[in-house]
Amino acid sequence: MNNLWKIYEKEHLEFINGLIHVPSMQRLKDIGMNCGVEYTAFDFFSNIVPYSRYQHSIGVALIVYHFTHDLRQTVAGLLHDIATPVFAHTIDFFHQDHLKQESTELDTKKVIEQDTVLVSLLHKYHLTIEDVCNYHLYPLADNESPKLSADRLEYTLGNMYSYGFCDLEMIQMIYKDLKVNDKKDELIFKHEDKAVLFTKMMLKCSRVYICDEDRYAMQYLSYVIKKAVDRGVVKEDDFYLQEKSFIDLLIKDKEIKQLWDDFRQLSCVYKGKNKEFFCKQIPAKKRYIDVYVENKGRISKINKEMAQEIQMFLVTNLSEYLWGKCE
Repeated sequence: MNNLWKIYEKEHLEFINGLIHVPSMQRLKDIGMNCGVEYTAFDFFSNIVPYSRYQHSIGVALIVYHFTHDLRQTVAGLLHDIATPVFAHTIDFFHQDHLKQESTELDTKKVIEQDTVLVSLLHKYHLTIEDVCNYHLYPLADNESPKLSADRLEYTLGNMYSYGFCDLEMIQMIYKDLKVNDKKDELIFKHEDKAVLFTKMMLKCSRVYICDEDRYAMQYLSYVIKKAVDRGVVKEDDFYLQEKSFIDLLIKDKEIKQLWDDFRQLSCVYKGKNKEFFCKQIPAKKRYIDVYVENKGRISKINKEMAQEIQMFLVTNLSEYLWGKCE
């Protein structure tokens, strides 16, 4: 995954090199981008390239710097996931916020304040906590969906590569076709053919985010975590450990260890009601990007095929009950 960084920005950025070694950033090395689903036995997720929040965060920072050369925006992009809990958006399921997926963004300022090494480095670069604790202030880092921002771009390109949907050459070709729009609030494509290619790859990733296996695994894992909290095995403060340390706490309890082991062995998901297994209706947030092509407009407005593909994704039926089996 680190090969992507050289595509995003060729210049060596000394200030980023200092910031990524602070404790709260190092923790993200053990927080995955796939929300815990990679711990299951599902064929697809068992064979992906490992991809961490740490790698994603550095990628976002490099993209922001590449297009802005602005220190504040770059550091805000670097730190945007610093408060991501174990298993990331699975904790949104725990908080019953999985349709918006905003609960995991609430503690960013708090995490920064508690990392004294990080605060000291921010002072060194003449940055305040307020400058960097809310990347939503900087639209090239993060803007309103379905526009393209550095965050959405990086996790899309990163997942394309992690899932095996493309090679580095395709990512480089897509990336080279991007520019900042005149309002400086969105990344846009110079050419329609590159926008179409990106849209097709983006939709492949988006279908993974809402596939039965992904939704079921996240719902099941949130159930395991809730059981563990209710039994006093873990506390919500423990959500900000590394995943390995959190799992070590889970498996100290015999009942929770059995649930965790069952989760690890999930290999098949079926549609329909089944009282013998953990069975749920599981709605999900449908993530997508409707990119803008220079001098033409949004891809959904200028390309009939892409408009149909996006619409088909948005009307995907997620109302059926799902139940899963272990190996």
